[in-house]
Amino acid sequence: MATAFVAKGHEVQIVTDTPAVNDTVDRFPTLRRPSKRELWAAVRAADIIWQNNVALNYLWAPVLQRKPTAVTLQCAIFPDFPQKNWRVRLKALLLKRCFIFAISRYVMNDLKQNFELIGNPFAPGFSHQDGPASKDRDIVFVARLVSDKGGDLLLLSIAELSRKGIQPTCTIIGDGEEKTPLEAMVRELGIEAQVRFTGFMQGEALHAEIGKHRIMAVPSRWKEPFGIVALEGIAAGCAVVGSSGGGLGDAIGPCGLTVENNDGPALTDALEQLLTQPELIERCRQQAEAHLDKFSVESQSNRYLETFAELIRKR
Repeated sequence: MATAFVAKGHEVQIVTDTPAVNDTVDRFPTLRRPSKRELWAAVRAADIIWQNNVALNYLWAPVLQRKPTAVTLQCAIFPDFPQKNWRVRLKALLLKRCFIFAISRYVMNDLKQNFELIGNPFAPGFSHQDGPASKDRDIVFVARLVSDKGGDLLLLSIAELSRKGIQPTCTIIGDGEEKTPLEAMVRELGIEAQVRFTGFMQGEALHAEIGKHRIMAVPSRWKEPFGIVALEGIAAGCAVVGSSGGGLGDAIGPCGLTVENNDGPALTDALEQLLTQPELIERCRQQAEAHLDKFSVESQSNRYLETFAELIRKR
């Protein structure tokens, strides 16, 4: 976003608690771990303050100076279960003085104020323009291998589909504490011939691997705030099956099917639909370009700048 703003003729200063790493040269003027005096001066010099997620240690200065301030919420302020402690309540109070962008409707949860819906920007790099004939595998799952991501639900669905005479291939991409239990589960279910584990992948190798598949499965047990991985699958020509709770539905849009979180039978049914009705996958692929354009850096930066200009004008 900073790169896009500068390209459009704006000056950007980044303020962060993150220390410099390995003598990295900052691409933008960057104030690292500022004192209160330095933060106050930086805020005073700016036309508008934008926080990517809310940080109390930086929000006090623009609020006291009554600067136009926008915050993009990346996660729910009031999650479903944790206690609403004083920090959470203070964040909610200070956010009433800010303009709110939200990456999905879910992250607003029980914050009762107006907001603009703007999903996370999708970085270029994932693209697979070849036709369906080049896709020689069925289902891909990309995630940290932890229980929240629902890898076990997917394996159970594959086993159930096999009992119905449908034997999809599946690739598990990622690493984590659940890898060994998931590998054992594959053996217990007798689906070793269908499932393979690649381990952690990134960059072009990851892009190419996703592009070999027709379907991406994102069966998260928890309510994901958004779901960049779904956009990656869509860009690679996959139809996506994902959980409806949280913000995944906003990321999937018209490019796939959603099912209730933790609903194994519904996940199996959705996968069966796509595996047995290739025209559904093609319909999802046809929607991909228009859907992804809403999340492009160009589109997102324009929306941010238009709103920033209006906030400054109103001040």
